[in-house]
Amino acid sequence: MNNGVVRLVAELRLVVGFLGEKAQSDWWGSNFLGGTSGAFLAPVFSRTTMLARYHGVCEAATIVHDEHIGLGENFHLYRLPDAIERAVAQEVAGLEEKRLLDSVLCSSSAALDRLKTLADGQEQKVEGPVVVGSYSDANLDATMRQSAQHYLMAFTQGYKCFPYLREAT
Repeated sequence: MNNGVVRLVAELRLVVGFLGEKAQSDWWGSNFLGGTSGAFLAPVFSRTTMLARYHGVCEAATIVHDEHIGLGENFHLYRLPDAIERAVAQEVAGLEEKRLLDSVLCSSSAALDRLKTLADGQEQKVEGPVVVGSYSDANLDATMRQSAQHYLMAFTQGYKCFPYLREAT
């Protein structure tokens, strides 16, 4: 797996996770990436606070995505093959927490600016689940950027969208 794709998925999960939290768009009721979550996570996860925040927001987002998309032979930003899940978790463990929180996850506008740089393509407004293609390692970068464009439009226009990939046959 290409390290650039792993980093892209890690950043998208954190940025979309932040924007979907209760304090921003209320797509899921968590606040793991908010400014105060470090205070209650740090005493328990002193050396892995960022990883705890990442796993918390991913679980909250996975539940909501699965409710809208359904379980089965589909993948989405928060449910990918195991090899990618492990690589992304390792990437997040290596992130500089303070830099990321200060520069990207400090406000909705900063997170939306970062999401704009990660997004690609011209997409139509689609509320709810939307298929962005079939899963393949070779096309994962393009389909994640396409998904980012859907999330960007949804967060800026005030509706919910859940891009997903069908399992390749």
